Amino acid sequence: MMKKTVSMLLCVCLTAAMMVGCGSKETADTAAETTEDAAEEETTEETTEEPAEEAEEEAAVTTLKEGVLQVGIEIGYPPMEYLDADGVTPIGFDVEVANALGEKLGMDVELVDTAWDGIFSSLDSDRYDCIISAVSITKERQENYNLTAPYIANKLVLVTASDLGVDSPEDLAGYSVAVQTETTADEYMKGLQEGGLELKDYFVYDKIIQCFDELKLGRVDAVLVDSVVAAYYIGEDSDTYSIVWENDEAEPMGICLKKGNDGLTQAIETAIDEMYADGTMSEIATKYFGYDTTEGVR
Repeated sequence: MMKKTVSMLLCVCLTAAMMVGCGSKETADTAAETTEDAAEEETTEETTEEPAEEAEEEAAVTTLKEGVLQVGIEIGYPPMEYLDADGVTPIGFDVEVANALGEKLGMDVELVDTAWDGIFSSLDSDRYDCIISAVSITKERQENYNLTAPYIANKLVLVTASDLGVDSPEDLAGYSVAVQTETTADEYMKGLQEGGLELKDYFVYDKIIQCFDELKLGRVDAVLVDSVVAAYYIGEDSDTYSIVWENDEAEPMGICLKKGNDGLTQAIETAIDEMYADGTMSEIATKYFGYDTTEGVR
């Protein structure tokens, strides 16, 4: 009886052990399969996400009007942007850069003439996609907008009558000065006045041509302006008027877009690089300035 009972107990134990062993193997196999399936799903998801991300980056190059690059510009700042002899057709360095840029991007170009004192607020309110209008690159503008790398060299310069005897803006105490409103020249002169410089008169005009008209009429003694513009206005009067000072600090110009418009900004950067490489920028600069003002900028 004892022997039989022991034999039966042994059989039960062996059967239980076999069941446990089989169950463990099945559990392990199932777990392994689940892990493999999860890994395959994760790999599939990653593979699917990558093309989606690439497509999203390509789609980010958008403009306010499909197929059109709308450009804010202040017509009246020669030789950068001004009207041809017919009084209707916009011409100038920035105008040709904008048109060449449109060709590179495969877009039509629409120029939107805007007063300088409202050119940035109009960009903020989506009147156009970008500003190509002699925009100097400053820290403040970089904080508030997307600015491309420089596309043309520039500095602030001081223009006076050749016999005035002034060598720098700091020497202008007691003289009359004219600048265009809300430009870096305006900011520079206001900074000097805040630092103690006492001018006879300080005139701020909407258009740079007004500043030079006043200089040639003898109503002001000096004009602070971008170097890319000064030589144009002096022109044939170079014996009478001179650039007597230029700032040591470079003030190159860039194309300005709304903050966060990274897709279009990058597309424009790439197109400008191509225009440098194929000689387009050099050709346009030489046409309007007589020499290559873009050399060494990029």
